[in-house]
Amino acid sequence: MTGPNQTVDPRAIQLSTVFTPATPIRDATLFSGRSDILIRIADAVNQLGMHCILFGERGVGKTSMANFVRLVLAEMATQDLVIAQINCDTADRYGTLMRKLMSQVATVQNRPQLGFTPANDQSLAALDSRLPENPAPADLLNLLNAVPANWLLILDEIDRLEDHETIALLTDTIKAFSDYAVPATFLLVGAASDVGVLIGEHPSIERCLTQVRMTRMTRDELANIVKSGLSQVEMRIDDAVQWYIPAVSQGYPHYAHLLSLHAARRALSEGRDCVERNDIEAAIGESLEMTERSIRDRYSAAVYSAYPSALYAPVLLACAMAQTDDLGYFNAQAVREPLSRIQNRNYNIPAFARHLDAFCKSNRGPALIKEGQSRRFQYRFAIPLMRPFVLLKGINDGLIDAAVLQ
Repeated sequence: MTGPNQTVDPRAIQLSTVFTPATPIRDATLFSGRSDILIRIADAVNQLGMHCILFGERGVGKTSMANFVRLVLAEMATQDLVIAQINCDTADRYGTLMRKLMSQVATVQNRPQLGFTPANDQSLAALDSRLPENPAPADLLNLLNAVPANWLLILDEIDRLEDHETIALLTDTIKAFSDYAVPATFLLVGAASDVGVLIGEHPSIERCLTQVRMTRMTRDELANIVKSGLSQVEMRIDDAVQWYIPAVSQGYPHYAHLLSLHAARRALSEGRDCVERNDIEAAIGESLEMTERSIRDRYSAAVYSAYPSALYAPVLLACAMAQTDDLGYFNAQAVREPLSRIQNRNYNIPAFARHLDAFCKSNRGPALIKEGQSRRFQYRFAIPLMRPFVLLKGINDGLIDAAVLQ
């Protein structure tokens, strides 16, 4: 704590504009990597009749990427590019979506003045005023064809749409825009492991829809977030622990931002410009407290037991340490080695199989989701962001040393 005669280093406040765990990144200078994804989305925008869907598990940075695309394309556009971006919600229907989109754009509207003067009264009017109350795909098509511009229409969180007719009309719109060469590109963004979950079975739009799956960030990309962010406030991280934050963040930028924010502030509070290992370890406790309540509650339910020797916490930690595929799935065999390491004794699958099964039940979260057939079950965390939380909790509780993740 600072005393009455002590001053706060202004960088401690500035850090919250650099590391933003609670909100998507909106500053292109703070976005790390993913150039291949940017190029694929830009290709769709630059090709008449093409559209794009950006999908992936929650927490991998899809909204930040959409913001990044918007900033970069707006800066690089060689001709008029009008960009409208909205978030979908569960109450949305097709009409509300299109009206929300068009409310983001205003055009000059000429209105004849009263009297004998031929002059017109010019005013700005949002384009939603030119749509009927319940617009159909043809209404949007006609409206955008009448406005001389290229369009990028970004619909984020389309996984929140619950009305099947709305999704069907949205795909009809994309198909019509492609067929009639409307100078507009839809960029759909949503949390899912499969495009079919977001837009259903509409094979007719596959040829005009570029599908871009966004995976978890690499350690190098996360390390760049840490280093570039610290450089914004003239700080750095000790070379010996550059691996630490990327390793425990497990590919999720949220945790890289969260840990970096608190570790850097601790270093500043001790009068240092360099983040050291003890700063990161102190930041873990603060980060756990700031994690979403839903994740903390689900973790508590998953590991609860009246018996101190119960294996629920070690087994869940072993699940978080297990090798996964690109979609976050792992099998029981992948849990065996990390559990043996945590407990410092050898375990066979029957010793913890019932724990895996219990984690898939509602009274324990569920912490995991199970898919497949007996003896070939695959598991993944029900909330992907819970995985790094479990790792941080294991480190904070002394069950593992972070060095095992190096």
